[in-house]
Amino acid sequence: MTSLVSAHEPMTTPAILPARVVFLTNYLRPCHVAVLRAFRERVRELMVLLSTPMEADRSWVPTWGDLPVCVQRNWTWTRTWRHSSGFREDNFIHIPYDTIAQLRRWQPDIVFSAELGMRTLFASLYRMLSWRTPVVSICNMSERIENERGFGRRLLRRLLKRRINYFTYNGPSCLRYLRHLGIRDDRLFYYPYYYDSDKVYRGQKEFSRDGVTRILFVGNANPRKGIEPMVAALSRWSQGHRDRSVRLIVCGRGPLMDQFDSLSSYGIQVDRRGDCDDAALREAYREADVLWFPTLADEWGLVAIEAWGSGVPVLGSRYAQSIEELGLEGENGWFFCTDNRDELDTSLSRALEATPERLQAMSERCRRTIARFTADFAADRLCDVIRAAIPSLGTGQPSPEARRFQINLDESEP
Repeated sequence: MTSLVSAHEPMTTPAILPARVVFLTNYLRPCHVAVLRAFRERVRELMVLLSTPMEADRSWVPTWGDLPVCVQRNWTWTRTWRHSSGFREDNFIHIPYDTIAQLRRWQPDIVFSAELGMRTLFASLYRMLSWRTPVVSICNMSERIENERGFGRRLLRRLLKRRINYFTYNGPSCLRYLRHLGIRDDRLFYYPYYYDSDKVYRGQKEFSRDGVTRILFVGNANPRKGIEPMVAALSRWSQGHRDRSVRLIVCGRGPLMDQFDSLSSYGIQVDRRGDCDDAALREAYREADVLWFPTLADEWGLVAIEAWGSGVPVLGSRYAQSIEELGLEGENGWFFCTDNRDELDTSLSRALEATPERLQAMSERCRRTIARFTADFAADRLCDVIRAAIPSLGTGQPSPEARRFQINLDESEP
């Protein structure tokens, strides 16, 4: 597998680009705030336009710090998404209807717009009024999710591919999807996810020294996250290992949270901690021997990155793009397809059979896995797009650093 990142490449800090930038997105996670702060230091002016302060299913309090942020006028409705693997999930559809007016107000030199939805359509319509202003779509997608979108979204994306100048991708599956749409490589740029570093445990790790293996689950306990196959697999394993002590630490909330309680009848200690702040998550990563991430569909999977940054091996689903890109079997974790019972059971057994010494050796590899994922690195990749989109500001080509991190699918495993 070809990784997008290297822990040994030197970082460079580019000069400030004399560009006025508008960044359109739905809402800001703390990790997005960190990247945009670093990006603001690299451009003349930045304005962030949000569809909503925060979506209804998120427990975070909006914290933008000193970023220049404007919340748009917006219509939102909820649509139920039904996936072929059996789960259903509510999706929020945003229509920030004042986008064109806002762009005319700010008169940017370049527009970045998250995803290939309505805000990006409005940005493309603005470009018809200001044809010298390039529009870049920030695409955070995976084939497993996008191939099951409805006809309307597929039609919109076919339309937008002709109206948008450049596209970014966050991983190998996203890149394959954009290429499938017919977008040429010279219009594609790598822009990775950053993670919320405040959640990461930086201290020395110790593993299972008291004979208890601690499995950590972090996230929303809903059907898409693979809770039911996860609980079933752990139940099957425990029936043949009554002599083993396992504690399941659960950080999060969700409609399937009660399913974890059934594991107590199999001798599994269940420690439900509910919503956790940054300090509580750092403590959970400090305690954990293994993170279990059994998702049925995730376009990225930030919890895997947080775990690796904390030195915790990941028992993770290949249906998350972070696992596909960065997972190294037996080196930083154990990986499976969640709807394949044999794979799931085998990976779980390998994880729970790992000795403390083996986990300790894997811990250092975990941290090296994500060494390149910094806010500065992500901000530099946005600057690469600006240089290509506005040749007068640079060479008109990606920087040498960017070229080293392009994916070559001919050399990558699918």
